[in-house]
Amino acid sequence: MTAHSEQTVFFRLQQLALGSVMLPEYRRLVGLQGAIMMTAVIAVYFAVSFLAAKAVAFGGCIVLVSALFLAWRFQQGRRNKRANAEWHLRQAYRTAFERFVWVVGMLVVGFKFLELDPFWMLAGFLGVQATWLAAPIWASVEKVK
Repeated sequence: MTAHSEQTVFFRLQQLALGSVMLPEYRRLVGLQGAIMMTAVIAVYFAVSFLAAKAVAFGGCIVLVSALFLAWRFQQGRRNKRANAEWHLRQAYRTAFERFVWVVGMLVVGFKFLELDPFWMLAGFLGVQATWLAAPIWASVEKVK
């Protein structure tokens, strides 16, 4: 590997890590989801227990990975310049199905194999998922400033 290609690979990894590849709307959403999840985990840890906080974190991480997966698929669609409407529709259905399978699979893992507390795991999942409702409000408030 040459020095130039190593720098290119490093730069690409840096872009991915910093989120410059992701659209600002998705960066804002994922950042807000992460902040809400961390706040909930800390609050539950001090108010309830470590096991409840672990369940909240697992439920929140399911949503975070799902949002990152959606952002990745959206970016794939933006890069494909020759795609027609049929291709985009197929990708939308495929992405919805893949995200559904991911969420159900991870909920099963949390309930059955990790034996996390169902209430706290679903509370974390739904609390972070509700960010999809708050993100447009937050975006409109930022535009007013």
